[in-house]
Amino acid sequence: MSNAIHIIALDVPLPLNYGGAIDMFYRIKGLHSLGFKITLHCFDYGRGEQKELEKYARNVIYYSRKKSMLNWFSSTPFIVKSRANKTLLSQLSLDNSPILFEGIHTTAFLNNDQLKGRVKLVRCHNIEHDYYNALAARARGLQSIFYNSEAKKLAKYEFQLSHATALLVIQHNDLEHFKQLNSNTYLLPASLPEIQSNNAVFIKEYALFHGNLSVSENEEAAEWLIKNVCSKLSTIDFKIAGKSPSKKLKTLCSQYNVDLIASPSNEEMNTFIAEAKVHVFYTNQTTGLKLKLLNALQFSGAVVVNLSMVEGTHLGRYCHIASTSEEYIQCITESFAKSIDIEQNLSRKTQLLEEYNTVKNCSIIKLLCQYDSQNAKK
Repeated sequence: MSNAIHIIALDVPLPLNYGGAIDMFYRIKGLHSLGFKITLHCFDYGRGEQKELEKYARNVIYYSRKKSMLNWFSSTPFIVKSRANKTLLSQLSLDNSPILFEGIHTTAFLNNDQLKGRVKLVRCHNIEHDYYNALAARARGLQSIFYNSEAKKLAKYEFQLSHATALLVIQHNDLEHFKQLNSNTYLLPASLPEIQSNNAVFIKEYALFHGNLSVSENEEAAEWLIKNVCSKLSTIDFKIAGKSPSKKLKTLCSQYNVDLIASPSNEEMNTFIAEAKVHVFYTNQTTGLKLKLLNALQFSGAVVVNLSMVEGTHLGRYCHIASTSEEYIQCITESFAKSIDIEQNLSRKTQLLEEYNTVKNCSIIKLLCQYDSQNAKK
């Protein structure tokens, strides 16, 4: 069928409560608007079936992950082995349409004989072994052992990506790494909703940190900001918003008079982001693109980050960069003392829209699927 494509999502891409889901969901929407007839394959391990996906895919099929302990002892990474579902392979084999593998997680059948001759594209969300090494560095006990093991397996498994027709990486820093594995490697920026606009008159006087608080990287960032920044700026209203904060984080917020918004709805989160006068981010982990940062940059508030938040991107040009707690305090204080620069923010949104225009960027997939006569440019 003309413009048909299979998309294998590593997770159900709704609700939009973490970066990977946002990237996958808006790419699906973008490809639908380009005329693709999508068969969407989702691995469901807790998020459930989502009716809204049927607006953009002609068929949505859900699979369970095989989380047997035996898979932990396989030489194949657990994130790959647990998604090696034979029913998925059977479904992919029903036609000869191109396949988009969302993440190395979904590539168990990338080199399978039943898919020989197909256009096979892999979206690389991270250099995954670097990501798992970073997780291991912060973990303890059995969790640390698992992450270290997974990182080693992923580093060995990565050569499988050479069997893809092309790789689609999320940020500039990843290009050279993946080109060593597959010369047909292209930059595909993060997929986002259309850049929103909000009038500065709706800005409220608070600083916001937001993210999925069930992720250790985000919880540690929130703790660092509370102890080293929020605690020293008692006159500024700080809010921390995100999914499933721990009891420890709740106690810390209460101790330092930080307003914690636990598991807000998408609508509530969007309102908090749109109305914040200052967005504050911090991370010790440079892997991957921080989509929460891109989300904040769509709106009018000032954005304060450390270098690790913007490494490998051009986003530092839109932010105040702070290296120490003292610099964070200075940047936040100065941002609160200034009025919102409407003209500067309009310029920021215009530039972001040019770089992160999802539909335009997804057109490279159309070219690589040979559904367009033009040549793709590396």
